[in-house]
Formats: sequence, structure tokens, C-alpha cells
Amino acid sequence: MNSTVSLYFDSHKLTDNVRRIKALCRQQGVALAAVVKAGCGWADIARAALDGDCDMLADSRLDNLERLAHAGIRVPTMLLRMPAPSQADAVVCLCDISLNSEYDAIRALHEAARRLGRKHRVLLMVELGDRREGIAAQQLPQLIERIKALPMIEVAGIGTNLGCLGGIRTTPEKLTELVELARASERQLGYPLQYVSGGNSGTLPLLLEGRLPAGINHIRVGFSMLLGRNPFTDEPLPGLHTDVFELEAELIEVQTKPSLPDGEIVLDAFGHVPVFEDLGEQVRGILSLGRLDTDLTTLKAVDPGVSIIGASSDHLVLDLTRIRNACAVGDKVHFAPGYGALVQAMLSPYVRKQPDLSADWRREREGLLRGHALNTHEFFDRR
Repeated sequence: MNSTVSLYFDSHKLTDNVRRIKALCRQQGVALAAVVKAGCGWADIARAALDGDCDMLADSRLDNLERLAHAGIRVPTMLLRMPAPSQADAVVCLCDISLNSEYDAIRALHEAARRLGRKHRVLLMVELGDRREGIAAQQLPQLIERIKALPMIEVAGIGTNLGCLGGIRTTPEKLTELVELARASERQLGYPLQYVSGGNSGTLPLLLEGRLPAGINHIRVGFSMLLGRNPFTDEPLPGLHTDVFELEAELIEVQTKPSLPDGEIVLDAFGHVPVFEDLGEQVRGILSLGRLDTDLTTLKAVDPGVSIIGASSDHLVLDLTRIRNACAVGDKVHFAPGYGALVQAMLSPYVRKQPDLSADWRREREGLLRGHALNTHEFFDRR
């Protein structure tokens, strides 16, 4: 691959994050589903999560789960995105549990399960305010009554999702409502639910503060596991690594230019009218990294002296004025990706994916190569 952009992943730090979250969950009797959808089926990420002792893997895309299966990963799996009826056979084959709120999809899963000779387990999603997936609480009893007539379907639990669309905070009051619905559902079904799934990474602050309502025994964590941060505030969570991933790109131009464009400003390539502030002359650097590869709004340079000016499809423009004497064409610029930047970089075929090379290790290598004119093989021999 001829890319000058790499996404580095430290599996040891990810494993440690999962291990710490799992220990917190274990103290309060909560099962942990490690959400690996940001990995886009990268088996190294799934294995690192499993090494941290999570209880299951969760993903929103069947293609990713299929990649993990082909990589030889055989563990309990949960499909986070509600399946379409046309996907029923694949869901039953690839997933132990799927999240559902529509009877027609569940009926299709029942028919697929009967054809394949294996029961399928569903987690019924309830709408509690975020306005994404989930059935209204008052309609849940009717859905359960219809499911009781489907012998190849087992209701493994109920759950909710908060924060992802409406930005609604996960609170004890919301989760207490979910627990009450779970108890009523158990009475209607005639058997106990294995899981009362209390949301995503937004539930971790309640765990840390000891405010998780009794009865919540399952959470689905991806954001905080990967980034070590509170998804509602973006603040670091105690004890978690915030540098599991790092994006690195090579400078292909370093020039001093006026900060204001010269000429009539019209729509840019993405349909926006750009706005610039007159900051005088700037030392500007260009990377072969663009909007096709990452999300600018959640990308931050590791060096506080570097700031992002803007990007086109294939070029990222930086302000290097504050470090003008410390950079040159060919040097590497390092970024801490937020969730959006991470997912887009993972999806981009133009970004090289590199596991288990820590930032300190790579910078030591770069320093040796510059200072001693070593080639890569000589550096590895020294290690």
C-alpha cells in the first residue's frame, strides 16, 4: 500500500480499557458487550476486547460480524442495528442475539430459525426519549403477546438506547423505567429475562458514581472502550487510556502563505462557502489526508502548536506557524482521532491500518532514522 497516512492501534491499551470497564461491571453484576463496530471487522480489535474479558462482542453490521467469523473468532455476538426481514437468515447464522422492535422482522427471524433448525434470541428495544430505535413502552405488552406465538424466538431481554440521536442523557430515572418494564415483561412471558440492557457508554458514569439502578445487568460499550472518554462531555474517564488510536500523516508541502484567499469566494467542493480570518502570513502544511479519509470536526493534532485550517477531498491544510522551525516536508504529524474521525479513517481504504505500534515506539524510530540515518531494517534489528 502506497499511503502516507497510517492509523495506529495499541491493542494492549484497548485490552486494559476493557479489563477496567469489566471490573467495574463485575462489581455491580453487569454483563459487558464490547461494541466493536468502529473496527469495521478488524479482528485485532475484537481480539483485544476479548482479551479484556468482555462477555460478548456487539456490532451494528452483519458484514463486520461475518469478517470476524471468517477470522476464526467464535464468541457470543449481538447485532446492534435492528435487522431487515430480508436479512433474517444471515442474522440467525451470524448472531446469537439481535436487537428488535418490529414484529415483522421478528417473525422473519422466526421463519429463518425454523428453516435453519436453531432458536434465535432477541432483545426488545424500548423508546425512552432519544427518538431513535425502540417501541413505545405502552405498545411493548402487545408485541410480547405476539412473540409468544413464535416458538423459535426467545426474548433474551429488553433494552434502550440513549444519547446517540437526541443526545438524551442516561439517568437513573430513565433506567428505573426500563427495569420496571422488564419486570412486567417477565410476568407476561412467564420466564426471567437474562438481560436488562441499560444503554451504551453513557451508562458508565452512573456505574462509576454507584447510581446504576438495581436490575440493570447489561451494557453495550464502544465509545468509552475505544477512546477512554465520557461520550456526553468528552472528558477522560478515570483509569482509562485515551490514546488507544493515533492517526499519522506525512507532510507533502510546507509553505508560507497569506491566511486570506485572493479572489472571489464561491462554493467549495462540498457545497459550503468557506470563511477565513485574516491572521497575516502563515506557515501552512499539507497532508495527503482529506475529507474522504476522516472527520475534521473530531480530529485533533497531538502537538498543541498545530491547528487544522481546512480540507478538501484529498488534502488537509494545517497552520504550522507556531512550530515553523520544527517541521519539514517528509515529517510526520500525529492526531488524536475522536469517534467520527476514527470510524472514517477505519473505513478509508487509503489509510494504512497498523496494530500494536505505540506512539512512543514510533517516535523513537523516527528520531533514530533522522538522527543516525538508519534504515528501517537496522532499527528493527536494534529492537
